[in-house]
Amino acid sequence: MTQPIDLARAATALEARRPLWSAAGHDVSPALWTDDREHLAVQLASPEWQVLLTVELHSAGWAHLHFASEAGAIRDPCRVRSVDAWGTLLDEAVTRASRIRLQPAKLLAGTCTTGWLDWIHGELWLLPGHLVRVRSGLLQSVLNSQSGSGVTAQDPYRLVGHDPEAIRRAHRTNKVIPFTDIHHARLHGGVSTSGMTLTMTDGTHHKLLWLSTEPARRLLRDRLLPVLGPRLTH
Repeated sequence: MTQPIDLARAATALEARRPLWSAAGHDVSPALWTDDREHLAVQLASPEWQVLLTVELHSAGWAHLHFASEAGAIRDPCRVRSVDAWGTLLDEAVTRASRIRLQPAKLLAGTCTTGWLDWIHGELWLLPGHLVRVRSGLLQSVLNSQSGSGVTAQDPYRLVGHDPEAIRRAHRTNKVIPFTDIHHARLHGGVSTSGMTLTMTDGTHHKLLWLSTEPARRLLRDRLLPVLGPRLTH
């Protein structure tokens, strides 16, 4: 069971960082408390950021990162098990806020792998100017194999916090592929597996595979054909 967080000490850790944030050019709120003193929060903005950041901590050990822009808002919950962990979370949240962009994204596939020797599924997302593949893990791969991913062409776009650096750093099989860097792409379909191979302008290559029951191939063709023209084989 998680131990309660001493919010007084958490507030001290927050206050120690406020002068540093202000010196870096950020607009920083004072420590924000609820009337019952069970929630502590701080809000930060910067002329160089595209989001407004709010970091909230509950005495029970739950924290929430709120990123907001004109496009909407997203919230990321996480466990905080100590005051030191709270300090680390504050530092990481501010760094992340400097990079993050809130963008609409559509899930194309939930069974995406990066080749025939990659058995761990990932999610394949379509963003306005990028393709993003994020590894899911072994458990999700097993569930997908048993019952399918459930991804359909009718699934709506969702607002996501796009952070290419964090995506790439999270796992070596994660991919962020800008449309502007694609030299040639080939979509192919099969009875059970479909996929795409890409050659980038710097000469690197990518392979993406997914179950043919998912809508990725058609949705990618519709999106990439106007962008790539004859450089897309489909």
